[in-house]
Amino acid sequence: MFKSSHTLLLAATMLLATAASATIRLPHIFGNHMMLQQNSPCPIWGWASPGEKITIKGSWGAETRTEADANGKWNARITTYKYGGPHKLTLTGENTVVIDDVLIGEVWLASGQSNMEIPMMGWAPQDTIAGAASILQTAQNDKIRFINIKQSAVFEPKDDTEGSWAAISTRSVAGCSAVAYFYAEKIFQETGIPIGIINASWAGCNAESWVDIEYLKALPEYRDKIEEYKTSLPLQLNLRNWIKNHRIVEYGPDWQTHFSAMKFNDEDCAKLSYDDSKWQTMRLPCYFDNPENIGNYDGVVWFRRKVTIPDAWLGKKLILSLGPVDDMDAAYINGEKVGETMVSGLWNMERKYPIQPGLMRSGENLIAVRMFDNGNGGGICGRADLMKIYPEGEEENKDEAVYIAGFWKYLPTCELLDEVLYQFDHKKLEYYDRPKVDVTLSNKTLAANYYGMLKPIMPYKVAGVIWYQGETNIGRGEEYAKLLPTLVQCWRDGFRDQSMKFYYCQIAPYEFGYASPSYEIREAQRRCMYTIHDAGMATLLDIGRKETMHPTQKKEVGERLALWALNDLYGKKCETSGPIFKSMTLNGNSIELSFDHTEGGLVAKGGRLSGFEIADARGNFIPADATISGDKVVVSSPEVSKPKNVRYCWKNYIRTASLFNGAGLPASSFTTEKRITPKKVVFTD
Repeated sequence: MFKSSHTLLLAATMLLATAASATIRLPHIFGNHMMLQQNSPCPIWGWASPGEKITIKGSWGAETRTEADANGKWNARITTYKYGGPHKLTLTGENTVVIDDVLIGEVWLASGQSNMEIPMMGWAPQDTIAGAASILQTAQNDKIRFINIKQSAVFEPKDDTEGSWAAISTRSVAGCSAVAYFYAEKIFQETGIPIGIINASWAGCNAESWVDIEYLKALPEYRDKIEEYKTSLPLQLNLRNWIKNHRIVEYGPDWQTHFSAMKFNDEDCAKLSYDDSKWQTMRLPCYFDNPENIGNYDGVVWFRRKVTIPDAWLGKKLILSLGPVDDMDAAYINGEKVGETMVSGLWNMERKYPIQPGLMRSGENLIAVRMFDNGNGGGICGRADLMKIYPEGEEENKDEAVYIAGFWKYLPTCELLDEVLYQFDHKKLEYYDRPKVDVTLSNKTLAANYYGMLKPIMPYKVAGVIWYQGETNIGRGEEYAKLLPTLVQCWRDGFRDQSMKFYYCQIAPYEFGYASPSYEIREAQRRCMYTIHDAGMATLLDIGRKETMHPTQKKEVGERLALWALNDLYGKKCETSGPIFKSMTLNGNSIELSFDHTEGGLVAKGGRLSGFEIADARGNFIPADATISGDKVVVSSPEVSKPKNVRYCWKNYIRTASLFNGAGLPASSFTTEKRITPKKVVFTD
């Protein structure tokens, strides 16, 4: 059904009536079970009637007063003392607002992409959390609180967001960021101080989506992108209006769990008789929201491909294998449904559907797949060799398979925008009339996440930030080395704290596709340790997985980040990092390497060092011998008489890290070369 002008008028009238009778209102970051930063003047703000006088009292003995300005906005600061609680926070004006169960402790912002977002319940079947089963059954800690900020990408700063505070329990912990939980748990166990986590993270985001446009202007790499951003603003509004002028597909409150009962009215796309001659083509497997494909898009997309099978297979039970589909799908053979995966959250699970004997025939057969992407990356997105048809029981026999990767015809038929699903007429191919915009709104748009998720909670008082992001910026290492310090400065200004701690993860090894040089992002992150003050890096070189970019060992991630806070803020003197390359010295036909963070001495895990390469005078790198000599590593090769540089673990995926310190922490990968060569690569998480 269409939204009527009467409905819009009624909504506007209600909004004006609400504004006219405005009383004290708070943004969502303030609410029951919240955590306030200890020993601080904590900002608190909101809305009220213009000129309304407001008194704010904390049951711990603090009080402050303020007055709403002509626009109804007000700001104040209330002083907190040593950690403790629970307390009450009472605001009195024309009305009274009481916030119950307030704890005072240490508040941390957790942000980044999927590795920070992934909750304790994991993302089945691949992206699980080691040790989560026990935690999900036993977690109960009222002294650890968290709030998940609703994911929101916008072009202009918002003044509020959504989310609510909760204490850790067996019920709530499933939705808590696993990294943030282990971080908070480690600090609480070591100090007894209550810990609050504000989780603002989003799978697939890039770093520039978290930086104000005004700060990005300082980076030459973003000048053209900012111009595109500016010119796209009115075009984006036109696009959104075009989408919203389409029929709405109704769904219930559980649409993210399954969509099998939804009426898409596009079932013709599965039929043999349907004419797809004017459909466009896309090479599968891929993420279709890359710019070279559909671009930014959430919703329903149909894929069709014709295939011929050997006559010897006729009458046999066959298997249709598509690989993983992000997020949900239904598959058809010659118009008959052969399988579906209707549950959200199984975006990395391989699809294997049985084709009953007699359904496929001699000559051409039609495969049709209706997939539904409900957010972030979307597509039939696994390896090409997983897309195939084969007789049941012959999965491992490569000769007994018809491979179906390659060019497929596609047509989007429904678009998800602002949690509403809009229908495009598949018979008229309406999607192809969709207005073209160079910059569309997503969690990769410049400043979009900053405006939608962080700006609304600034300047809430926090002790610092934990950050796990970088995978989506792969291929732009040199740029990232400038971008991350810019992001930190933007956030410190926004939270009004120039000494705010910033602890971040160096991304873990993984064999990224598209020949992406992820080691250059790791190198950029290593160098940022020396360019960002009050910062620290957790090295994850030893916990990468070949199967996925999401390490299961989130406990190690959270606790390595916590080492920095324990050492810097909480008086627990400890080693905070594995060895970090500092300098090199040429010594004849060898190179001596010196390191920071060598507490307990350098250690060769497994008894010998591996992963080192040495460069000759021409810059050619070859595998090298490396030994520990006191507090240094000596690298050489009988093939190189005049060495120039050294690299360590300079690859996307490292199966085994070898260099550690006595504290059991792994060294960062590194190169002694000064230059990071940027490569433009599109990557979707």
